[in-house]
Amino acid sequence: MKCWKHWLALFALIVISGIPSSRVLAADAGSIAPLNRYFKEIWTTRQGLPHNTINSINQTPEGYLWLTSWEGVARFNGYKFKMFGRDNTTGLPDVGTRSSYLDRHGRLIIGGARGGLTSIKDGIWHPLAPGGVLINAIWVDDTDTMWFGTEGGGMFCQRPDGSRQTWGTAQGLPSNTIYGFAKAADNGMWIGTAKGLVLWQHGRFQRVSALHETPVFDLLNTPDGLIIAGENGVWQQQANTITALHPQLHNVAVSQLMRDHQGSLWMGTVQKGVFRLSHRYGLEHLDVNHGMPSNRVLDIFEDKERSVWIGTNGGLFRLRDAPFSTITTEQGLAGNYVRALLAADNGDIWVGTSRGLSRYSPTVGKVTEQVLGGESILSLAPMDKNRLLIGTYTSGVFLYENGQTRLLVDRDSGLISNEVRALLQAPDGSVWIGTAQGLAHWQHGKIRNLTTLNGLPGNFVVALHYGKQQLWVGTGTGIASYRQGKFTPIPLQSFDEAEYVFGFYAQPDKGLLWAATDRGLLRHRLDNGQTALIGRRNGLPFDKYFQLQIDGFGNIWMTSNRGVLRFSEADANAVADGQISQLPTVLYGESDGMLSAQANGGSNPTMIQQRNGTVWMATAMGVASVKPQRLQQFNEYIPQVVVERILLDDQAVPLSGHLTLGPQVQRLQIQYAGLSFIMPTRLQYRTMLEGFEQEWRDKSGQNQVEFTNLAPGQYRLNIESANPGGRWSKAAYLVIEKQPYWWQTLWAKYMAVVVMLLLVIGFTYWRTASLRRSEQLLLRQVAHKTAKLQQQAAVLENANQEKSQLLVQLQQQALALEVQAKQDALTGLANRRAFDEYFAREFTRAKHLLQPLSLVFIDIDHFKRVNDKYSHGIGDQVLIRLAQQLKKHCRATDSAARWGGEEFALLLPNTSREQAMQYCERLRQGIAMMDCSDIAMGLSLTVSIGLACSDDVAESWQLLNAVDNTLYSAKNNGRNRVECYQCPAG
Repeated sequence: MKCWKHWLALFALIVISGIPSSRVLAADAGSIAPLNRYFKEIWTTRQGLPHNTINSINQTPEGYLWLTSWEGVARFNGYKFKMFGRDNTTGLPDVGTRSSYLDRHGRLIIGGARGGLTSIKDGIWHPLAPGGVLINAIWVDDTDTMWFGTEGGGMFCQRPDGSRQTWGTAQGLPSNTIYGFAKAADNGMWIGTAKGLVLWQHGRFQRVSALHETPVFDLLNTPDGLIIAGENGVWQQQANTITALHPQLHNVAVSQLMRDHQGSLWMGTVQKGVFRLSHRYGLEHLDVNHGMPSNRVLDIFEDKERSVWIGTNGGLFRLRDAPFSTITTEQGLAGNYVRALLAADNGDIWVGTSRGLSRYSPTVGKVTEQVLGGESILSLAPMDKNRLLIGTYTSGVFLYENGQTRLLVDRDSGLISNEVRALLQAPDGSVWIGTAQGLAHWQHGKIRNLTTLNGLPGNFVVALHYGKQQLWVGTGTGIASYRQGKFTPIPLQSFDEAEYVFGFYAQPDKGLLWAATDRGLLRHRLDNGQTALIGRRNGLPFDKYFQLQIDGFGNIWMTSNRGVLRFSEADANAVADGQISQLPTVLYGESDGMLSAQANGGSNPTMIQQRNGTVWMATAMGVASVKPQRLQQFNEYIPQVVVERILLDDQAVPLSGHLTLGPQVQRLQIQYAGLSFIMPTRLQYRTMLEGFEQEWRDKSGQNQVEFTNLAPGQYRLNIESANPGGRWSKAAYLVIEKQPYWWQTLWAKYMAVVVMLLLVIGFTYWRTASLRRSEQLLLRQVAHKTAKLQQQAAVLENANQEKSQLLVQLQQQALALEVQAKQDALTGLANRRAFDEYFAREFTRAKHLLQPLSLVFIDIDHFKRVNDKYSHGIGDQVLIRLAQQLKKHCRATDSAARWGGEEFALLLPNTSREQAMQYCERLRQGIAMMDCSDIAMGLSLTVSIGLACSDDVAESWQLLNAVDNTLYSAKNNGRNRVECYQCPAG
């Protein structure tokens, strides 16, 4: 009867309390992020954990994170784990540790198997007498009395004087298994047991009937009441009334509770992962399907930097609000491979992916519209407030208007290529379209195509920008401005051989145009046309960058295949102006919240900035965003520096603030750590050894400093740390005293000075007398030697002149031989040996840069007839004439050679199969129209041409075989034609 009433009352409480308590969540901040947007990290034994079951997590005042496990205690500094187990240091009777508690004095108390108890403060361990049974829970009250809950042994306390007292079922506890404690009113204590909730007050136990016989695993005091986690859910105790916290948690076994700095309640479960309850997002859930290593949660902890650490039986799991957050298909994107971005006027973000176009609303945190499903979107551009231009990979340009899309233009309607990588509406309403085969201008429904034949530096158009009544075009072979029907190229070869221009960013008020290229960042002055390159020699970590944005804080952001780079606009201008040589940069990647560091390029735009300052960037795994103003929040935490290890001649010594080195010590190593877990790999360090150094030494990326052969004396080593852009920490310091050998003491030095003075005086007297005796002899010898040397000098002068003449002759002969070795004597073209070397180099370069390389073989039709009919001399003149024609058609980057006999070869870098086909056809026609009457009357020439492109093969020998086969096809199919190799299907 009593059990029936209990469950009826509990059911009524659950129904009444379906809405979370507003008071419990009163501190819930407006800036809270959804749970699925947190950056997730996992550590297991592979990363250094002693065991994958993490029973408890705590953080000591200096910043170390402490983890208890069944294989000992682990101390984590952000880089690595240091293990502590069963030894004389800890005093633990077993390596298994279960619980930990940090008291108000900064002392960490640890309990474990066999009742093991120990504590640590300021790096010093203080073992306690064991309790005999596994310690499940630890709590310290306001009188510094330590309370311990055990597994089957009841509970006991240890008072400050060392005395102990034990309670069990015989003294009124409902169970001898204790899971948790919490402070109660009137110096009382709440106790969670295996058989319900108990109140200890005024020396007696009082059971809570509403939770009778229900295992209570954890207790949490909040400003407005006690939160109770148990086998059947979570309850809230207020004003002597216990109500269910949330209906969805009914019958969920909740093992751990934690209230974060925003007032949100975190709940770890026995087999369902973790829940978070907040005002803004309600009840959220994470489990192994969302990246957790295990669904069994043993502890939840929020550190000083507001990261949430979750101990599971599958490893350590962390959630943190990283600088970057990423939107993926989990939030509704059509695809994760993002190619283009555009900000809508209402704050929404258009996201072009390889599987369609999505409209994402940051306000509601989800995708609100899907467009062109299945299409690969390469480019986006606004047409006006209500219309959107959409460029695709294979279907041309679409127009979006009022939720509907229609095809605007494609290859069938006159567009030069369906692969559209850039779009731009001009002020007159016309549309510029950048494609893989050239630039197109759409106006009043008509298309005009522009290519290299019209002056475009390259047909692969990637970027477009309009400013000051001119169009800027970025291509795969340079940059040009278009004005009044004419292209004006900007030569880039002198800028570290830059070719690709992927993105523009204009600053009209400053008269600057920035461009992201395959050799770094270009700055072009619009007033005087001066261009400067900021590249690897100036501190950029690599060559290729795709897009750039300048935020409201004066920072330049650039995307790349290896992450997102940030640096100061002022520093960039100083480098471009030659005022400084090195550019300080910060590179962000996957450890900062991005799911992929590959920030895509080759289409436009792939990085945008909202009106609120948020920068969005396309990546290979979703669209990432960062609020530049929030970076300062991550830098506000000042990490404390601790010295972790001291080595003298590779031997570890105890840590101390004063270190004395014997005179024999030659090598001193100090290992340290800045205790910050937000961006531990980006922590900056600097050290200064006072008495030896006058300035700070940058030690960023290094966790130790080393000194060898220090001179005797006293020094002070200062170590400071900071987050990137943040303030330096208070210095951790170590006083070092190097003792001298006896001969290095002051009295020994005085005695040495006296002895040296006496020796110098005696030696000076003896040496003076000796020199006088030798002076006369030396004068006679010098005179004799001088005459002999003058005679020898004359002989050497004559020999030197003969040697110089011979050297000049040898150099001239060497130059002539070098030219003969690599040049065809008849035509003046490169011979096959030179061409082979150039071909191998260019093929490797093309594959590395993912650029096309076309190879062409040319054979004179019926050349034997020319020799037979006219003579071999006429044949030689024909070969010379054809070589001249090849030189005439070659670009600066092309290479022509005589392959052998009447065969010639051409190498066309950065030239696609289609471009090479057009080139070869023009060449074939030009040769056919040559006037050869001055060589022999009635003589005319035609050629057969075979070509192949590196895009169709993997190795250079395959390209040679392919072009050789196509040449034979051209001759077999009637000669005087161009044949192109086609890659076999599949």
